[in-house]
Amino acid sequence: MGIDGIGKGGDAPKVDPSSGATSVKGVEGERFELSTESVEQTQGPGLLEQVQRGEVGLDAYLDVRVNDAVGHLEGRLSPEQLEFVKEELRAQLQSDPVLIELVRRATGQSPEAPAG
Repeated sequence: MGIDGIGKGGDAPKVDPSSGATSVKGVEGERFELSTESVEQTQGPGLLEQVQRGEVGLDAYLDVRVNDAVGHLEGRLSPEQLEFVKEELRAQLQSDPVLIELVRRATGQSPEAPAG
């Protein structure tokens, strides 16, 4: 028993081996492609290596990564809103156990919670 056609069987999606794209019977879709032309290279990997060698501090590295993460919001948010987003992201990097572990694995250092 299915609801709204769910669980009523049907044909499996067809795969065109030459394109890797799938299509479902009766549905036409556009092919999804990513263009790397507009993607800017960040200093992430080089900077990460500098952090791991102790040449750059963890706080400076995290500031760069936060700025990279919110770069697409510049011009879309007011400066006050953008600063709020940055502050909240930095607070999450220092308090969320999962993010702390990701930072530790990437850099070999754990971000310290702000004193207060």
